[in-house]
Amino acid sequence: MSLYWPEQKVAVEIVDDSLAQPFDRAAHPDVRVLQVTCDELDNWVSSMQFMDKVCDALGQPRPSKTPQWLAANHRLHKALTCDTPKYWR
Repeated sequence: MSLYWPEQKVAVEIVDDSLAQPFDRAAHPDVRVLQVTCDELDNWVSSMQFMDKVCDALGQPRPSKTPQWLAANHRLHKALTCDTPKYWR
């Protein structure tokens, strides 16, 4: 799976998603492609670390990780991943 921000020339590619095709680097040679695995996104800590890389690549400030932000982010991550089938394993 790929997410692509053309104006910022940044793409995210989930490298072990068997249901998606890789980002087309030949068609977009000037794009910075950030790669991540399904396991990294499934893990709350590693997904936050990856999203910091996405913020940096997009030229956006990283969120302030206050206790309230961390709690809300953890609840969101849990809600989004709790029933996700682990087809990549």
